[in-house]
Amino acid sequence: MTKEELLKSYNEYINWLDSLYILDEIRATAPYANGKWSPNEIVMHLAEWDRFTVEQRLPNMKEGERFEGYPDFEAFNAKAAALAHEQTFKETLSYAKKQRQKIIQKLQQIDEIDWNKVFYIGNSECTVSSYFTDFLEHDAHHRKQISAL
Repeated sequence: MTKEELLKSYNEYINWLDSLYILDEIRATAPYANGKWSPNEIVMHLAEWDRFTVEQRLPNMKEGERFEGYPDFEAFNAKAAALAHEQTFKETLSYAKKQRQKIIQKLQQIDEIDWNKVFYIGNSECTVSSYFTDFLEHDAHHRKQISAL
């Protein structure tokens, strides 16, 4: 995926977040299905992965860089869900937009020539392009869950 295409998709995500302001607090904090997360928890989950990316990954996405693997998914996701319970859905949406905007700003600063330079997460080979394309798929999975409401 080109830098321009990715940035367009990331900006579209912000528009999607804006579209969620129509959900009332009751629907936004109720699980989308039995035993599943609420839209508030899902959006916070996505926002926390964005925060992690801005703080822990983006500053060092350089050719040859080696990152440890991802944090423990269950613990990370449980913490994100708990954070969602500490605020309203509108606050979560605002927070999520800020986190995604930080990513967009950082991505705009990366030269296109560095877009496909290889770095490693654990034993997996990544590029800026592949990393963020994978997260678009993650976004799509969760967006589909909320769209089912």
